[in-house]
Amino acid sequence: MLALLLFLWSAAAADVAGNWRVEFVVPTGEVAVNMTINQDGTKLSGRVVNEDGEFPLKGTVNDNQVSITWIVPEQGSQMAITMKGTVDGEYISGTARLGDVGEGSLSARRVSRNP
Repeated sequence: MLALLLFLWSAAAADVAGNWRVEFVVPTGEVAVNMTINQDGTKLSGRVVNEDGEFPLKGTVNDNQVSITWIVPEQGSQMAITMKGTVDGEYISGTARLGDVGEGSLSARRVSRNP
């Protein structure tokens, strides 16, 4: 019975651990970042790296739905970027919201798995 419960629990969250190339379109233009995701069950952590620096991320994955947020400096204040999408193997598709700036389409491709 315990084995069945563990199987059902592990099947509830898609595997998103690894290194990803994320591209999204927002009202201000196209943005591309590299993302490293660490996964502990449904809880996600890691970092986003772009030309402005490195930023910690946090998020969740439930079934094949992923939600990740990170904070970046923007004109003297902090702006949250939230990525929400559907995991399909080595790909994620969905949307990215940049604070109050707007929302646009997102696509991500896993480039490697965590060792």
